[in-house]
Amino acid sequence: MGRITSLFARKMVAAAEDAVDGRGALASVGLDPDARWNPKEMISSDAYYAMLERIAEQTDVTALPVKVGASMRCDEYGALGLAWKAAPNLLGSLNRVERYARLWTSVVTYELRPVPEGLLYIIHRDAPKRLGVRLSNESTLIATVSIARQVCPVPFAPLKAFVQHAEPRTNEHHEDYLGCPFEFGAKKDGLLFSQASLGHPNKLG
Repeated sequence: MGRITSLFARKMVAAAEDAVDGRGALASVGLDPDARWNPKEMISSDAYYAMLERIAEQTDVTALPVKVGASMRCDEYGALGLAWKAAPNLLGSLNRVERYARLWTSVVTYELRPVPEGLLYIIHRDAPKRLGVRLSNESTLIATVSIARQVCPVPFAPLKAFVQHAEPRTNEHHEDYLGCPFEFGAKKDGLLFSQASLGHPNKLG
């Protein structure tokens, strides 16, 4: 059974606000609703996906992964976040995520694939196609851009985002935040970065 950090579950529930039974949602994945987040706390990935699907039954979740991904902060990723910040540039940050992602999750791996336009940052999630996985993939991509912007000294946006699942009711939330096209029904889940953006020195690098 795959394990992921509990932080995404807590942030998903918080972002859904009063539209869902937040306490019940957290309890369904084995979390104490009254406890503070513990960076070492992990939950079952299957339980997490099921929680997202129950939230989707209660409220419109189109913008939910955008809200959650945008709220992620480097310091919340522990050692992985420190490695991201301390890298000399965005390319170095992405390389460290590719190497050390297992510190954060056992269900996602990352691939860096050079292409003529720059670099594809691809996420591989070993899970069946279902709504919970769709929402999780979207939040992961948005979170990558969020933490990249926190360390980049100049305005930053990827060239394009890709996900394999079908387009939701609207993609305006996704494209407004990313500042680039968001392609649904693609052959991969990932982001395309330009060569120029990869070379920008990080603030702490």
